[in-house]
Amino acid sequence: MKKTILFCMLLTGMVFAEGNEPTWLLSVPTANVLPKNTLSAGIIYLDLSITEELEIGVHGIKYQLSKDFEGGKLSLGASFVYGLYPYAVWTKKIEPGELTIGINPFPYFVFASLETKLSETMSFIGQIHNGIAAGVRANIASGWWVDLGAGFTTYPYKNYIFYDFANTDYFYYRFPSTFSPYLVFSLCYNFNISPAQASPELKPGKLPLELPTTPAEPIK
Repeated sequence: MKKTILFCMLLTGMVFAEGNEPTWLLSVPTANVLPKNTLSAGIIYLDLSITEELEIGVHGIKYQLSKDFEGGKLSLGASFVYGLYPYAVWTKKIEPGELTIGINPFPYFVFASLETKLSETMSFIGQIHNGIAAGVRANIASGWWVDLGAGFTTYPYKNYIFYDFANTDYFYYRFPSTFSPYLVFSLCYNFNISPAQASPELKPGKLPLELPTTPAEPIK
């Protein structure tokens, strides 16, 4: 049985192990990066850490510049989730939990989040990013994480450009502020995909010594 399990591990080239928490909170990134060779796979998750500092996947690409920048971690990245945009993000552990502050070129330039532990397996998440959102994160089993939240995105205005062919001129139409509510649900499993290490072969010179099966005669 043990040989069968070892064979399956070698065949897949993976050793499954518990990973760390996902490095995104609802819809914003943190400066954290998954441990090397850790894969987050699930609903809206397929992210892999190439090195201790580099993470790439459906959320985009993230590189951790410093593990100790003003008492926190600093990372640069580019997101693919809500449009392609670069960002810089800083995460620090504080008394209520873990604080994240980031900047990106558009549309509101600043985002922030706070994750606070409610219990050993659950935390509360609050964030600001083109609006506000709140939710919970639960560690439902070893390596398994679930996020559930809700919020709304606000748009102060929308400009539409029209071309008047008759008068060969442009004009604008501006819509009023809008609020778009949304729900967030994600499920992921973090596991290590390092190649399995085969058991070292025993060479003839390294075979264990066989002990005598019959007791030695007592010395007279």
